[in-house]
Amino acid sequence: MKRSAEEASLLVDRAAAASSGPCNSDDVDNRSGDDGNPHRVSMITSSSSSLSSSTTTSKTKPLYRTVSTMTEDKSTTHSYNNNQMFLTRFVNARILQRDGSLQRGELTVDSSTGIITQIRFDSQQQQPVDDDTIDHNQICHTVDCRGMILSPGFIDIQLNGAYGIDFSNGGCEEKDDDGLCMDDIFQVTTSLCQSGVTSFCPTMVSSSRHTYRRVLPLMRRARKEQQLRLQQHNTNVGANILGMHLEGPFFDLEKRGAHDERHILAPSKGIDTVSEVYGLNDNGSDMTYEDDSSPMLENIDIITLAPELDGALDAIKSLTQPSASGRGHSVTVSCGHTGANYEEGLQAISHGATLLTHLFNAMNPFHHRKPGLVGLLSSKSKLASMGCQRPYFSLIVDGIHVHESAVSMAYNSHPSGCVLVTDAMSAMGLGDGTHALGDMTVCINGDRATLTGTDTLAGSVVSMDKCVRRFQKFTGCSIGEALLCASLHPAHVLNRSVMRERDGVIEPPIGVLEIHAKADIVLLTEDLKVVGTWVNGRNAYDGLKLS
Repeated sequence: MKRSAEEASLLVDRAAAASSGPCNSDDVDNRSGDDGNPHRVSMITSSSSSLSSSTTTSKTKPLYRTVSTMTEDKSTTHSYNNNQMFLTRFVNARILQRDGSLQRGELTVDSSTGIITQIRFDSQQQQPVDDDTIDHNQICHTVDCRGMILSPGFIDIQLNGAYGIDFSNGGCEEKDDDGLCMDDIFQVTTSLCQSGVTSFCPTMVSSSRHTYRRVLPLMRRARKEQQLRLQQHNTNVGANILGMHLEGPFFDLEKRGAHDERHILAPSKGIDTVSEVYGLNDNGSDMTYEDDSSPMLENIDIITLAPELDGALDAIKSLTQPSASGRGHSVTVSCGHTGANYEEGLQAISHGATLLTHLFNAMNPFHHRKPGLVGLLSSKSKLASMGCQRPYFSLIVDGIHVHESAVSMAYNSHPSGCVLVTDAMSAMGLGDGTHALGDMTVCINGDRATLTGTDTLAGSVVSMDKCVRRFQKFTGCSIGEALLCASLHPAHVLNRSVMRERDGVIEPPIGVLEIHAKADIVLLTEDLKVVGTWVNGRNAYDGLKLS
């Protein structure tokens, strides 16, 4: 969404007023037609009796109604003209707030821009709409939520692949495998919406230098293609592709888990080693690319590394504080696959790390005399005395990676820092069998994924909506609090919960349902089953098949 420099400055200033500085886990905001001509529409208002908490989904009362004199188009692409707005109104909903509460009301999005334009609550909900004030260039599509829950779409910041697609597949000539391609990526983006995911960080396990140099530029092209399709009003571009999460290869060899030991190394020269391994801005490489581009730091959102390794602290500082290295892009650094002790964890936080990758897994366990990185969750005062905040922490809540009592303990120690991730690999959505993970094979049995021939866990195969349900059951937290861990909190990790400017483009907030935020929405039942998903204001998944 391009804007003038003056408009961009004003919007960013407003965002800054709402959030003073980057978000962190201890300082978050918990405030609450056929001829192509436009037609006159009647917008439907709801009486107070229609705000029922019932989640009945009888086919005699479809969720979706298009209110206009146009002939309804069942195709996947809507045609918009420059003077026409296509509005979607969600009525009779319980809308998730930043504090985890669910407020009854209605929400309107402009599907032509993908932005939330209006939210009304309680008594405002019952105010009649004056027909004389309606813009006759608007076409209105109404979704009757029947008291169900409207949440920001889920954001998965650690997804290695799904539905048979592996994001770390750089290809193999010996096996006549061309590797990951654009169609593969879009197969994942469209399929993810059925689990409520509307944005995700494609994640690579520790890989060869060739693989980084092939996959990173490919994922950048996929993001650009997705934006192009969106501008052309293709209604199903799938979940938004965010910057990549590079999980490795800068790990403690003993904590590598399912990562290939051939690729594990220390960032001994700090940011220089990081750039060399990933091929960042490596225009001097003898490798060729389809569009003559190389991997770029700007296309990376998260890097997971072991902070105790030689050169790691220098790398953390350079990645998180661009001015220290002369670079213009800040990356979220997470501590993971590490043997770091508590003191080394404190050093990592003081140098700019703000996240712990899949807490409890591939790190030292908590001990009352040696708390390790887990001890950082309860170190608010200690970190505050250093001018730092407690880190966010991600959890794989599939019922296998972490015991339910440990999930509850971690959450209750630091509720605002909890981020749910799937850490899903290519077998998610495929069922039992043998599947690929990078250069290795993984055996799937039920919800358990292990390296073939071992008991080593190799990511998960559980979708985000299942993680949310299990998390709410394990912790006993409220429905709204569970949903925040899959929406607002990961948005905080990426500094995307407020409006920001990046490369001259205004990026609306994600992870929140507020005016001017991105219209990424999931509709759920009381037991947190996904009924429908909207990405950029357009329906991407209809679980009831009633539209």
